[in-house]
Amino acid sequence: MGFMDKAMDAAKSLGQAAGDLAKTAGDKAQDLAQAAKEKTAYLKEVSALKNAIRDQKGVIASSKMAIAERMLELLDAGEANIPDDIKELGAKVKDALAKITALEGQIEELKAAAAAKNPEMEQELSKAIAEIDKEQAVDIQPEQAAPAAAETPAETPAETPAAADTAAEEKPAE
Repeated sequence: MGFMDKAMDAAKSLGQAAGDLAKTAGDKAQDLAQAAKEKTAYLKEVSALKNAIRDQKGVIASSKMAIAERMLELLDAGEANIPDDIKELGAKVKDALAKITALEGQIEELKAAAAAKNPEMEQELSKAIAEIDKEQAVDIQPEQAAPAAAETPAETPAETPAAADTAAEEKPAE
């Protein structure tokens, strides 16, 4: 009977250890799920702020184009005075720039809050924000730059040194 008692005690210990391991694994899984949920919430808010920034950059771009067109009209007409409509467009540009600064400040506050809560999340958020920036990039080039760009062969992202550095940084994260 001594052998059976020892076997039963060993089985109980093994069962208890397995239960403790399962509980620890469950706790870790809950922690990971919570971290992923928080990251998603931060990224959702950052994405909304980035959309607002993109919208303001669109206001700036259209206002600048309107200013340029109006200034060309004035130059063609020989006028030297700047009319009120150009002043209003300039005010729109200043207002949009102020909004962009405020929105970028909110993004930095979100990143700081995420980093304070979970320091590892800051790097993940920075990478995700960079992806959002790539997706939402507004590329407005002057018409004069387009022919020059067409004359020179374009580099692919894999060929540029910056892209190679970025790719090297991303590989360990995968």
